[in-house]
Amino acid sequence: MSGAEMFKQAGVFRNKIISSEGFVVETGRDRLVYQENGRRMTITTELEPTGWAVALDTIARWDDDLSRSIASEERNRIAANIKRALESQGYNASIF
Repeated sequence: MSGAEMFKQAGVFRNKIISSEGFVVETGRDRLVYQENGRRMTITTELEPTGWAVALDTIARWDDDLSRSIASEERNRIAANIKRALESQGYNASIF
């Protein structure tokens, strides 16, 4: 592996995308669950015919600390990770 990130699908319904960088994106009809470093974030989405649409402002709080919003740098990093994970499996990912 020449430093390239790798993704694989897992789960009963193959709805988990696992990154070699240590994060997981679990897909659902109206939500994504993003996981990293033992934390999870449930993100509201819209399922489109070829992928998901994610409003950037829905990437806002970790599920274990709903009282505190994340910083914009962290929000942008998570959005980029989600987009790369979905696109690695052939899905479109619209982050707006």
